[in-house]
Amino acid sequence: MGSQMHSFSRRQVLQGMGCSAIGMTPLARNLIKSTWRQSAPQIPDQPPSIKPPADSSRWPEWRASLAEWRTKARAALSYDGATYTDPSYAWAAKCFSCAMVMSWDGSFFRGDSGDFKVADFLKDAQARFGGHDAVVLWHAYPRIGFDDRNQFDYYRELPQGLHGVSLAVAAMAQQGVRTFIDYNPWDTGTGRELGEDDTKLAEILKATQADGIFLDTLSQASDMFRTHISLGKVGVALETEDACPIDRLGVHHLSWGQWFDTDEAPAVLRNRWFEQRHMMHMINRWDRDHSDELHLAWMNGAGMLVWENVFGSYNPWSDQNRAILQQMLPIQRAFSSHFSEGAWTPLVPQTTAGIYASLWAKDGVRIWTVVNRTAKDVDGPWFDSQTASGEQLFDLSSGAALSAPKGTIPAKGIAAVAAFQPGKLNPEATEFMNLQKARMVSPVHSVGPAITIAASTIKIGPNSHPPATMQVVAAGKFNVVSHFRRRECGERGYMPAPNSGAPQLHQIVEETRELELGGFAVAKAEVTNAEFRQFLMDAEYQPVISENFLAHWINGNIPRGAEHQPVVYVDLNDARAYAKWRHMRLPTDAEWQIAMEAASFPRLKPEVWNLTGEDYTDGHTRFQILKGGSSFQCKGSDWYADGGIHAPDFAAKFIRIWPGLDRCSTIGFRIACSTS
Repeated sequence: MGSQMHSFSRRQVLQGMGCSAIGMTPLARNLIKSTWRQSAPQIPDQPPSIKPPADSSRWPEWRASLAEWRTKARAALSYDGATYTDPSYAWAAKCFSCAMVMSWDGSFFRGDSGDFKVADFLKDAQARFGGHDAVVLWHAYPRIGFDDRNQFDYYRELPQGLHGVSLAVAAMAQQGVRTFIDYNPWDTGTGRELGEDDTKLAEILKATQADGIFLDTLSQASDMFRTHISLGKVGVALETEDACPIDRLGVHHLSWGQWFDTDEAPAVLRNRWFEQRHMMHMINRWDRDHSDELHLAWMNGAGMLVWENVFGSYNPWSDQNRAILQQMLPIQRAFSSHFSEGAWTPLVPQTTAGIYASLWAKDGVRIWTVVNRTAKDVDGPWFDSQTASGEQLFDLSSGAALSAPKGTIPAKGIAAVAAFQPGKLNPEATEFMNLQKARMVSPVHSVGPAITIAASTIKIGPNSHPPATMQVVAAGKFNVVSHFRRRECGERGYMPAPNSGAPQLHQIVEETRELELGGFAVAKAEVTNAEFRQFLMDAEYQPVISENFLAHWINGNIPRGAEHQPVVYVDLNDARAYAKWRHMRLPTDAEWQIAMEAASFPRLKPEVWNLTGEDYTDGHTRFQILKGGSSFQCKGSDWYADGGIHAPDFAAKFIRIWPGLDRCSTIGFRIACSTS
């Protein structure tokens, strides 16, 4: 089997574009292997999502062709599924709910104190979703690129370093929740280290005892990668973002089903059909309604990726979607072996329009997973059941006995039926039915809650006589036109891309604000190292969290020749403390832009991004707006944060994580005041 080398940026993955392998490390190049069609041309290809014929009378023929294809494909690949019998990976086949968690999310992490809120997070997840089986602890993007910290630094520089991450991993493990760390193969333009990426990942796995690696932007990893990361920890599962080729399913126990097109009749997931023990997580990250993903997961015995904080842009699940997942998970977990090992019949014969069902049979128990694909409640028989003599039927959602599989399924809702042969209704199954009666989830109809962004600033009394070192701007009405580069974290707030599939990214977008401002003044230059040293001496300032505070100074002293360079490695709290000492404040981003456009005063060297005074939050992500650009710029991927020098109208969203990571070598500040 030949291989073809490609380099993929996140945008190219989303838009289906290819490019050369320039700038990639040898390991990153080796991660990208051939597509399945290239590696196994003798087998007729199947798309990741195999749609059934529109004519249901052709479904028996379609199911037969699927079975024939699977048999031939397994034979051609000499596939034995041996890795799925390894007990180290058994948890992956039961991982029905996986949450994508930003390391900075306020529901998971206290940025001001540096504490992981694992217990609170898992309690909330249980109440809202029915609990999670795993989390992906996301770390770097879209913050990475403002300075030369690489992706591994974003784990190593979290509170207490990798030990702190290990404590969070252990706290989740105590409640039966597995943890994935993230790998970004496109990160080749930040600070490189000795050794390949897989050796760094092995070190992180060993230190944190995480259970898996999420392969960002990738459809597969190499055998070498698989071998090397096992040196850090045995039994680490790999999950791909793109659809994994079937000839690589033995190496990857999980994958995403992302942005799959759906018709009314639910499709069959190719990788689940080829290897039922391979777990897939369905995800359309920007959708406000996740019904299609939930239905596709339910009909394929697959899982869901629960993702609300999308890289710093909050997109909450609706009550209705959460209720459906709460309905699914207890059944999937209780009968997981049916979905991973049972005889699966996709799309059993229909009896009511809009209602579809799959059948799973194992050890004398048959389970039907049922979906209502319509936008209205449907009442009637759910599927054509051939109940055997003595079989006992139960509604698995309510735990109630059934005389026949029929009733009302709410709009876009689901149902589940079990048929137990005589003697197969064991005590465990009876206990499950009783539990279901107690936790029956009522159907609800709603969309996600409104998203609000709040901003806070420090207010200081006016200074009617600002010094000559400041640019004074008279009160008035201003038409402030700013430009952002569109990124998945949004601009000043939520990125409005609902139900859009893969969003178009990286183009420049314009923001226009009509503002009426009182008089103000903005310093003509950034605060220097020498000025900040005077502040430390006079105010005896000590940050509450000291990690990376003035990290460029040597033993507490300014490096020779850097006295009049901008002070860096300060966070918002440090800058606010300095400004308060000067009886000043930080400028808003609008004030910064207006003053700079009015005067175009020169920048100190080296140029650094300037903090502005508003501290935004949506309750999950805290962020600021940076202005000015810096002399540093990461190259090699569109997914890095903006670098280089920018015009005054350009703005960048900077996600606040915690002081140790917020203090950067490329970010300083200047002060401002009100004059009226």
